[in-house]
Amino acid sequence: MTQGSIAQRTESVINEYIHACNRADADAIAACFTPDAVHYFPTGYSPKWSGASTIGANFSKVVHESARCWTVDQVLVDAERHAGVLEWTSFAGPSDNIMRGVDWFVFDPRTLRIQEVRPYTAAPLQPDMVRQELGHFDYTG
Repeated sequence: MTQGSIAQRTESVINEYIHACNRADADAIAACFTPDAVHYFPTGYSPKWSGASTIGANFSKVVHESARCWTVDQVLVDAERHAGVLEWTSFAGPSDNIMRGVDWFVFDPRTLRIQEVRPYTAAPLQPDMVRQELGHFDYTG
């Protein structure tokens, strides 16, 4: 597979993932991930989600409960590293709640499915927390 086709496929999977999240389609979300995928969250938001079916079911539940949706603002892909970055905006139902952030994606080189997601939100620092980082992420490793 050429670098160009890897880049196109990687960007396509990121777009498919976001559109599946917006439809609350648990199966379509899970299909974007490797079976053992991990989705991390910043400390204080949620524990990490492990496994494609868990990720799909949890995002489906979030969308059904909060009417949350996401835009694809920008996507950058590094085909050589099998990685991508999504800049997104998230809206919560009819409220004025808007959140912005980026997701760092690591892809399985063989299947080009998502292996890991590390989201970073544009949020104020939490002065009571000594470490401002992703919860449960293996920074040492």
